[in-house]
Amino acid sequence: MKKISEFDSGQGNSRRRFLKTLGAATAGVFLAPYVKSMGVLAYGHERKVSYLAQVAITSTKDTSAQSYDPAAVKEKVQYLFEQLGGIGDVVKSGDKVAIKINLTGGSYWADPAHNPKLQGAPVTEAMWTHPAVVRAVGELLIDAGVNAGDISIVESLGSTDSFTYAAFSGYVDVKNVLGCNLVDISKGTFVDISTGSSYFNFPSLTMNQLLKDTDVYISIPKLKQHAEAGLTCSLKNQVGAVPQSSYTITGDSGRRGRIHHKVTTDSSAGYLPESICDLSAARPVSLAVVDGIKNALGGEGGWNTNFKPYESHVLFAGKEPVSTDAVGANLMGLDPEASKFPLPDGKTTCDNYLALLASRGTGVNRLEDIELLGDGASLVTPVKPISGTKPPTDFRLSPNFPNPFNPSTTIMFYLPKTERVSLKVYDITGREVETLVEGTVPAGEHRLDWNATGLASGVYLCRLTAGSPDNSGRFAETIKMVYTK
Repeated sequence: MKKISEFDSGQGNSRRRFLKTLGAATAGVFLAPYVKSMGVLAYGHERKVSYLAQVAITSTKDTSAQSYDPAAVKEKVQYLFEQLGGIGDVVKSGDKVAIKINLTGGSYWADPAHNPKLQGAPVTEAMWTHPAVVRAVGELLIDAGVNAGDISIVESLGSTDSFTYAAFSGYVDVKNVLGCNLVDISKGTFVDISTGSSYFNFPSLTMNQLLKDTDVYISIPKLKQHAEAGLTCSLKNQVGAVPQSSYTITGDSGRRGRIHHKVTTDSSAGYLPESICDLSAARPVSLAVVDGIKNALGGEGGWNTNFKPYESHVLFAGKEPVSTDAVGANLMGLDPEASKFPLPDGKTTCDNYLALLASRGTGVNRLEDIELLGDGASLVTPVKPISGTKPPTDFRLSPNFPNPFNPSTTIMFYLPKTERVSLKVYDITGREVETLVEGTVPAGEHRLDWNATGLASGVYLCRLTAGSPDNSGRFAETIKMVYTK
């Protein structure tokens, strides 16, 4: 383990590597080294000068991409990647890449005779990830240096389906064009993958060995409302990452019932969102690309009472799935920050899995923390008045994000007034690893990036001490940070 003195030599003090500055300091106030304040007035959306995540959005309206022309779609996806600074920090030559698509319901629902709610639209234009979007991502991966043989397009089809069925011919064509693999991950060798110590429903989840061996996991869902989870986006798409045969339940054997509820008499309103969080922990999404060119409202499939085709005219992408899905929620008329999502039946609600993940420090669901990039950024609109945004009234040390992390994570704290602050990192034995802040810091919200490069994997504790709101003592709070290489 490194000692504090070691951070001040060699590669230099690591504090110099993790500064995200947020606004100007109050005149005449001494700032602790390497930290700058947003200022209280900037706590809302009005004066935002720094963001915690980026999502790129492009409109397809009145373009040939709207009809899923392959060349036009590739141009749009390439534009998204360029807005995000490229994908070189996500994937490199030699990586094994899995692209999880969304083929909910299987081949039965692709037949217009079985699915009149498609209203004549192809299933790929309402329920399923369109092959043109999958092809575009695959071609751009290859352009980035990934070997085609190292790319697998994956979905869990279930025991009654096969990629030889005519309904899936578009994905077979993509496989042949790219020279990649097309894998039914409901078949093959399975392993149990841990969901970590803070799981909700499952301490581990059964998944195909391919997903465990994958270096980069890309989720490409169809943007839709969902009858039980509120929203289908990159994280809800994870339900198809586990084999149906392992998660059936008595009375609900036609799907992964065990993911939706513990027993059939239970409501899925709380259980399914928690399961989505567990799925995210077992197989984190490295990159999300969402097909909202032509999509659906009223649910995820033709079996939903209010299901109907829709056209959102949009493609969007992000390297942080919670933030990407927060944008998707907004585009579908949902508040990504709310504790509950209204369901398409117009009567009931479910827990918001984006808020659950954000509360655990796994991602960012606040729109004001997300930088919107691209020509479609204006499509995202506030879901509540910005003028009503108020800062906290007391001291706060928020969960770091992402968590687990590798190799850096963002630490955020809030001071209601100028105070002398100490912010330190310790290992699990209580040994001090690094002093991040030691000095007087002005009121406001403060964010720092801590880089753990050179340290061992494991649990680290970040402790903030400062004056208390009533001056009766000192505020002290500790968060747990998990570094995984």
